Amino acid sequence: MATLCLNPDCPNPQNPDGAQGCGACGAKLVLGDRFRPLQPLGQGGFGRTVLALDEGQTPPQKCVIKQGLRARVDRDRFFAEADRLADLGQHPQIPSLIAILESSTGLCLVQTYIEGTSLQQRVEQRGTLTGDEVRSLLLALLPVLQFIHDRQVIHRDIKPANVLLPATDEPPVLVDFGAAKALLRPRDLEHTGTVIGSAGYAAPEQALGKAVFASDIYSLGVTCLYALTAQHPFDLYSVAEDNWAWKPYAVHPVDLRLTQILNRMTARSLRNRYPTAQAVLEDLARTRSTTPLVPTAAAPTAAAPPPPKTWQCTRSIATPGRRATAIAVNPNGQTFVTGNSDHTIQIWDVATGSLQDTWAKRLLQGEGHTDEVTAVQFAASDTLFSIGKDSTLRQWRVPDGRQIHPLTRPGWVLTALAIAPPTGTPTHLISAAADGKIELWHLPELRLTTTLVRHQSAVNGLAVSPEGERLASVGDDGTLRLWALPSGELLRTWTAGRDRLLTVTFHPQEPTLITGDSRGEVRLWSLQNPSQRHGLSRHRDAVTAIAAHPSGSLIATASSDGEIHLWQWQTTPKRRVALLRHDWAVLALAFTPDGGTLISSSADETIRLWQPQGQRVER
Repeated sequence: MATLCLNPDCPNPQNPDGAQGCGACGAKLVLGDRFRPLQPLGQGGFGRTVLALDEGQTPPQKCVIKQGLRARVDRDRFFAEADRLADLGQHPQIPSLIAILESSTGLCLVQTYIEGTSLQQRVEQRGTLTGDEVRSLLLALLPVLQFIHDRQVIHRDIKPANVLLPATDEPPVLVDFGAAKALLRPRDLEHTGTVIGSAGYAAPEQALGKAVFASDIYSLGVTCLYALTAQHPFDLYSVAEDNWAWKPYAVHPVDLRLTQILNRMTARSLRNRYPTAQAVLEDLARTRSTTPLVPTAAAPTAAAPPPPKTWQCTRSIATPGRRATAIAVNPNGQTFVTGNSDHTIQIWDVATGSLQDTWAKRLLQGEGHTDEVTAVQFAASDTLFSIGKDSTLRQWRVPDGRQIHPLTRPGWVLTALAIAPPTGTPTHLISAAADGKIELWHLPELRLTTTLVRHQSAVNGLAVSPEGERLASVGDDGTLRLWALPSGELLRTWTAGRDRLLTVTFHPQEPTLITGDSRGEVRLWSLQNPSQRHGLSRHRDAVTAIAAHPSGSLIATASSDGEIHLWQWQTTPKRRVALLRHDWAVLALAFTPDGGTLISSSADETIRLWQPQGQRVER
């Protein structure tokens, strides 16, 4: 096999096998007296990759030389990459670093050689992957992503050409860390950096020089879309719809669960994308691959006992392509409303679960939300309020869906809504935002009367006491605050430490507040003895919603772990009487006014109606 001259200016770089010096330019051929270059494998803007033989081993072993071009190489970046590879190469699915060399031809890294083909070559030569093969690919690569992210490194160039499938029965390998960025301090994520990545595979925020860990998840997701369709990402994105349109190009069927996972991985908004590789793995663990492409021993498994039969799902409503992010039940008990991820509001029949109407945006009339709906709240059976990530507060007439008072609150996402008093004739609407402000609006004219500004960051939940004279709020700053209504006087502040408080409700019969936090803990806070607090429940992930049965006999808590816990309130200690499950994170909960039905929604794109079975529930 010929020996390749590494001199980038050599007029004739091919030399006979075993040669020590280049016959054309005289350059030394064997790098570091050990590594003999054989043939080029690829070239980019900053250097090239060359197949070589490590003659320091017996017998000689293949290796890879990464050569930086002298005119373009950044020495600091080059040695930073070497440091990263020395650490990351400890993982069996990342090539290990053999040597760092500097010669007259430039700076070179030598890595182990992986025999096999890239994912791009695999698709070009043998066609697209099946859904099960893509699921298996994700289960093998996501632990690698988590490994590098745990070491504060963002790859920034995940694409089909950088995923190698070994010729042996080994898991895929992630290569080319030349674009990787190491975060020395957490605040490094706040600074704009160099725009690096491959067109079509780089996340939107990465294209702006603000790559985060979730940027790698986006790139891996788009890589999977290519594997399913053999189409470049530019051909899979609909500019007109501002959304991915990859499904029609998939050669093999892709089930709903995997479709949902890929859609969330490739969400353009960071708010809607998986934050960590582990979060993707947890959702994948709920699915089952039947045709492994690669070994998946590193992937987690999920095993759960069947839920108790105290409460059962009587209706499961599929909502493909949309997640119901908020639920409100009409005071008449006949219908309920969902605010959705696709900007719509929908009306449903409680008794049958049938869809009654969908309110979508009407651009010409200036009506409707233009981003995800975050909360919905009935003021009366014929009046509904909604807020969204588009920073608008909207009032709707039920049942025809006409808008009455659309208001824009510039600059901040609106996060929570409440009505005071909760029953009877409402006098105030309360809204909260991601900037920590709470606003009180006098009804019916929707006039702003008071702004409360004590929270230091996003307010995540609001609740009004049964008599309508007190307001509770929780936020990312880890505080629970109690306010007088309608004056807005701050009555008390509790602190939950460093945990983000995500949801709050009043017990309907007793002077107790119930909160859920980002670590999965549900706490009880006494209003009669403010120094008392007790833990009720511990979920495996963040508590996303809490609902109290109208009688106060049951408390329902829901979590990102996909579980709903029902607790009997009167017992000491509180006793869990039911465990209900969704496939993915539970997003919202609500009891009907008679307490006979619990309504839940989930990121699995279903709405479920639960009713007691085999046990009388006090109403």
